[in-house]
Amino acid sequence: MKWILADHDADSASRLAEEASIHPLIARLLVSRGVSAAAGARSFLFPDRSSLTSPLVFTGMEASVSRIRDAINSREQIVIYGDYDVDGVTGSAILYHTLRELGASVRSYIPDRITEGYGLNKTALGSLARSGVRLVITVDCGITAVDEATAARNLGLDLIITDHHESALIKGSGGPACAGLPAAFSVLHPACLSPDLPASTQEDLRNLTGAGVAFKLAQALLGADPADPRISQYLDLVTLGTVADMGRLTGENRVLVKQGLERLSSDGPGLRPGIVALKEVANLVGRRVTAGTVGFGLAPRINASGRLDRADTAFQLLTTSDLDEARRLAESLDEVNRQRQAMEEEIWTEARELCLQANLRGTGAFVLASESWHPGVIGIVASRIVDEFYRPTALISLKDGVGKGSARSIPGFDLYGGLSRCSALLKGFGGHKYAAGLTVAEDRISELRGCLSDAVLDSLDAEGFVRKLTVDVPVTFSDLTLDLLRDLERMEPFGLGNPEPRFGAKHLEVQSLRSVGNGNRHLKMRLRQNGISLDAIAYGKAESMGEMLRNGCRIAAVFTPKINAWNGSVCIQLEIKDVKVEKN
Repeated sequence: MKWILADHDADSASRLAEEASIHPLIARLLVSRGVSAAAGARSFLFPDRSSLTSPLVFTGMEASVSRIRDAINSREQIVIYGDYDVDGVTGSAILYHTLRELGASVRSYIPDRITEGYGLNKTALGSLARSGVRLVITVDCGITAVDEATAARNLGLDLIITDHHESALIKGSGGPACAGLPAAFSVLHPACLSPDLPASTQEDLRNLTGAGVAFKLAQALLGADPADPRISQYLDLVTLGTVADMGRLTGENRVLVKQGLERLSSDGPGLRPGIVALKEVANLVGRRVTAGTVGFGLAPRINASGRLDRADTAFQLLTTSDLDEARRLAESLDEVNRQRQAMEEEIWTEARELCLQANLRGTGAFVLASESWHPGVIGIVASRIVDEFYRPTALISLKDGVGKGSARSIPGFDLYGGLSRCSALLKGFGGHKYAAGLTVAEDRISELRGCLSDAVLDSLDAEGFVRKLTVDVPVTFSDLTLDLLRDLERMEPFGLGNPEPRFGAKHLEVQSLRSVGNGNRHLKMRLRQNGISLDAIAYGKAESMGEMLRNGCRIAAVFTPKINAWNGSVCIQLEIKDVKVEKN
């Protein structure tokens, strides 16, 4: 791993620290994130919902709202057609609650991942039309469903598409760029915005997830000010969807997630029953919920339903008003999640062994396939393969000669663009720069492997396969105080677009080290510098780091400092990202 010290403008950081009355290290971090003015620092550290953009900037919003209100007034049956992942389920729940509040006759439809696959399908649309439905609203899907949208129109269905995924049909931003999209009644997509919007606002809104777009539609339907409680009640759901779908935590997303995490952290009476029950099974009651907590504690349990079963259970959890029912549903999701974890480990072991047999020097991407791999779990394993081997990876589940795959990428390689280059080999694909899904005939997988690998090798040079770790600020242990760490917490939520600050320190003596945690996977250390000792932990690195470290050795380390509260005591703990042994 290559360590890179982040560039910074020392004069701008010093000026910002003085003008905004903030710690110099916080000022340096803000400047490195493009925030150099005092007003910008205040809005970053204390985001306000009043800064949210009007939902009417979406070119299809007025038509969508008008059609939905007509359906409510005429008591038409409305169906919310959502995706089965966290983003789709939470976005569907937002619209369901909103429409119910407005008096609509509404129900949901979430396709089965195994039998129906992702997105709109003609069979489901036909069934809905025969049941008397006349209005279907998609959530987190539909932007590439050209044939399905035409089928819906022929069936007499008005289709409102709300989605955020990439589409080759979108040529840019603004109305004309979206004219060639599926022939739906209306389309709500972050690329289809008023061309009069400033470029910076358009770029910011492009980062909305499926739940974010659903939230904007809810805001428009309610006609409410962003600070209205009718809007704020959905901040928990949009936060779950945005974090789980790796939305950039900047701009509008930052405002929504920052305040949504505060809502999720509350244990008061205003918390929805499904979230109460979910926090109980995840052992999060009474604890502060962060973006990391969502990603590793809450989202996987919601996702488990759609991965191994139908996502209806997760949807019911987020829409029920009965706490006892919510607890029953949460326990069910927790059990399914445990099954998912066991299945994931089996697939991981097999896939990792295949990667170890490969010649990394000539491999641009891994494309692996098996009939024994569950399609609902392979995306998680693909992410783990990427983390260990640092290569774009597609894992494919085979059945009856057809493979359904999930792919993940690395910084520097546009996965959606790479799959576009290989589109002639695929039955279908969709997704983003870093994550995508695909369908491929079994006899074309070898060609796909070569095509995608070539696309990566053509795009990246040798340096592109070197994992880089940016060090934001070099520090000494004397710099690290509880007051500084409390200031650092104001910079949350951390994630894509606003990464956790990484500090670097040299000449650290290892006083002790031991393996801890489930399976002894984590390495616990005590480090000392200039007479100051701090606890440190390296998650998942007991084996790799344990082999190179010993008591008494000196190291340089990159870490994120955290406040650790345990049994009533509060201390600083370093979360280690990487270490290098210093030569004597």
